[in-house]
Amino acid sequence: MTWRRWLTASVLRSCAVVLPAQRSSWAAAMRMEARHIDDDTEALRWALGSMRAGFAERLRATRAHKILTVRSLAMLWTVMFVCSSAFNVGIALATRLRFQGTASAMGWLLDGFRYDRFVPFADAMPVGLFVLMGLVVVLFSVSLTLSLRRRPAAFAAFCSAVTLSLVAWLYQLGIPAYMQALSPQHRWRIGVCFVLTAGVLSALRFCGAAPNMILQRTEGRRQ
Repeated sequence: MTWRRWLTASVLRSCAVVLPAQRSSWAAAMRMEARHIDDDTEALRWALGSMRAGFAERLRATRAHKILTVRSLAMLWTVMFVCSSAFNVGIALATRLRFQGTASAMGWLLDGFRYDRFVPFADAMPVGLFVLMGLVVVLFSVSLTLSLRRRPAAFAAFCSAVTLSLVAWLYQLGIPAYMQALSPQHRWRIGVCFVLTAGVLSALRFCGAAPNMILQRTEGRRQ
C-alpha cells in the first residue's frame, strides 16, 4: 500500500467520524468508491472531497438555534457584566491607591481616559461605594455560577446585581468629578446598556408570567 492510499484510508475513517448519524451510510459508500479508483492521487482527492462534504453535513446538522440558545446568550451577557463591573471597581481602586501604571493601562480601554482627570473622581468616591461595586461583582459571579449549574436562582441574582449596579452608577452621576473623568460617549454607552438589560429582563419576566396566567385562567374555567 502506497502512502497516498494509506492517507486516503485514514481520511475516509476520519470522515466516518465527522458525518452525522443520519449520514452514516455515506461513509461506506465513500470507501467503496475509493476502492474502485485505481489512481492513488485521484483516490486521495476523492477522500479529501468526501471529508469536505462530511464537514458540510455536520455543520448543516448542527443548527444555529442549538448553539445560540437563550441560556448561552444570557451567560455571555452575564460574563460581560462580570468583566465590566470588575473593571470599573479595579480602575477606580487602582487610581485611589495611586497605582498610576495599572490605572493608565486599564484606562487604555476607555475613550479619552486621562489619569489626572480620573484622580479627583476616585478620591471623591466614598468607601461604601467601593463596597457596593465589589458586591455587584460578587453577585454577577454568583449568577454566572448558578447559570452554569442550571439553578433558577441565577435570574434573581442577576436582577439583584443589575439593580445594585444601576444604583452605584446613579450615585456616580451625582459626583461632579465624574463628568470630567469619563467622556459623554462612554456615559451614553453605559446608559444604553442598562436600558437594553432592563428591556430584556422585562421581556423574560413577561414571557415567564404569561404562560402562568393562561394556565391559571384555564384552571379557573375548569373549576
